[in-house]
Amino acid sequence: MMTQKRSTIWHWFLDGKIDRANFKAAMLEAYPHPNANKWQQLIANLLLYLGVLLVGAGVIFFMAFNWDALSHLNKFAIVETLFALFIGGFYLANHAQKKHLPPSSFPHNQHAPHFQQSQPSSTIYGWNLPNAMLLGASIMLGALLALVGQTYQTGADPWQLFAIWAVLVLPFAYIAGFDLLWLLIVVLLNVSLGLYLQSFASVFSFLLEDIQQIALFGLANFAIHLLFIVAKRCHWRGQLRFNCPMVEASSLLASISAFTWLIVWLIFDFSYNYDTSEHVAYYALLYLVTLACVFVWYRYRDPALYPITLVLTSISTAIVSLLSRALFDSNDTIEGFFLIAMVVIGLTSGSLYWLKQLQKEFAQTAMLNIEETGHE
Repeated sequence: MMTQKRSTIWHWFLDGKIDRANFKAAMLEAYPHPNANKWQQLIANLLLYLGVLLVGAGVIFFMAFNWDALSHLNKFAIVETLFALFIGGFYLANHAQKKHLPPSSFPHNQHAPHFQQSQPSSTIYGWNLPNAMLLGASIMLGALLALVGQTYQTGADPWQLFAIWAVLVLPFAYIAGFDLLWLLIVVLLNVSLGLYLQSFASVFSFLLEDIQQIALFGLANFAIHLLFIVAKRCHWRGQLRFNCPMVEASSLLASISAFTWLIVWLIFDFSYNYDTSEHVAYYALLYLVTLACVFVWYRYRDPALYPITLVLTSISTAIVSLLSRALFDSNDTIEGFFLIAMVVIGLTSGSLYWLKQLQKEFAQTAMLNIEETGHE
């Protein structure tokens, strides 16, 4: 948001709407220098969340190192005590935070303007002490599930641990509306899916090949990305709890990476048999449709440079892979490498130039939207 404001002010300056003497003041208004309180808050948040992560990791390593020396009662007592302390810390911190915040700061009206909702979302659902306590409780919950599984041998397959962990953390993530908790769920779901396919490799080998598993990972992460996009845009009570840019960016990156790996696999493993060419067409169509949907949405519907950059990078990788496959099939090695180098330079330069033009276009569109909002 601040980058968008600075870009808008820069274009106002280029159009002569802001004098040179007032340009620095306008930039400072859009992007003020952090004061001592901001630096203290940043350092405090870093130390808080780093401390929570280190406490969780320390307990897990302590239990693993002293597994034979501790009794079952001591093991459960340590983990459950820390879990209860984190839950109690969340309750106390959340109660204290609500007492110090005015009633008007809570996002009860979902149809209120965006500038009225930005403050509650950063105060209640952001990087704060209650959400840090929920993050610690989520880590202890996973440690407790692993302890139960190792003690009583309740789970024969490791994917069950991560799947149940993700389901149990889901209420914490919804309550907090916090990026790290949602990101933890996304990671757990991906790990659970991978272990599930690995555990039943002998069964799914008749149904799912390696390339199909890659496509499945891409579709799963793309579905997660769509879920957060739809949940954030719909008007309902939990709208602000799904405003997680980190999860949207990471899930889209995982999805585009999986589909890029898919198309590269197809290019280098392609044979001209009829049976295999039909499957290749299906996977290539899936790749093209997915990238086209991402490009159209973030180019025209919800303008953003990051998804378009991922699409351009994936297409460039596919083009270079096609040329590399042709190079391997030919005998002109030196000329082929020279051609690939020129294509890489051309694709990189062209993509950067076009992204720069898109940035200017998006900034002008944002400036027009700001002016229209001001007139209203």
